[in-house]
Amino acid sequence: MKTSSLLRSAGTLLALACAAHAADAAERVGVYDSRVLAYACFNSASHLTALRAQMAEGRAARARGDEARYRAIEAEVKAEQQRVHLQVFSTEPAPEALAALGTRVEAVQREAGVTRLVSKWDEAALRGVSAADRVDVTEALVRDLPLTEKQRQVAREIAAKPPLPLEKARQLAAQGQL
Repeated sequence: MKTSSLLRSAGTLLALACAAHAADAAERVGVYDSRVLAYACFNSASHLTALRAQMAEGRAARARGDEARYRAIEAEVKAEQQRVHLQVFSTEPAPEALAALGTRVEAVQREAGVTRLVSKWDEAALRGVSAADRVDVTEALVRDLPLTEKQRQVAREIAAKPPLPLEKARQLAAQGQL
């Protein structure tokens, strides 16, 4: 009888130790403010160069009388502007901004000791991740981007303010007010 009681106690202690170890090994997740990242990537040289080229193509289409191509490019630019505004001023996901960082994403994950990166506004992806297991990597993601000091200040101001609720931002965008 004493042996079975000791075994039960040992089993209970082992189960508690395993549970404690599992809690210690919880997934650490890098969170970032997608608004800041979207703003920084929008202001990147590559994005602005592509936007200027697109606008030049539109002007050239209009100059040669290709009104259909001009209107198509105009619609693309407006859609891009609306997407960026939703990302910068609200919580619209910004996957292309994260993708634009390329290998920098993996380097930030290694530096921060996190398994994955998630927008701090993505409640579904962060469900079950405790606040203690979230590491803010926003600054690390944008640190090496060639932003001016004024752009960095704007990024800090964006981060300091709460985002517009996404549905409200979409309504404002649809009305041309965002």
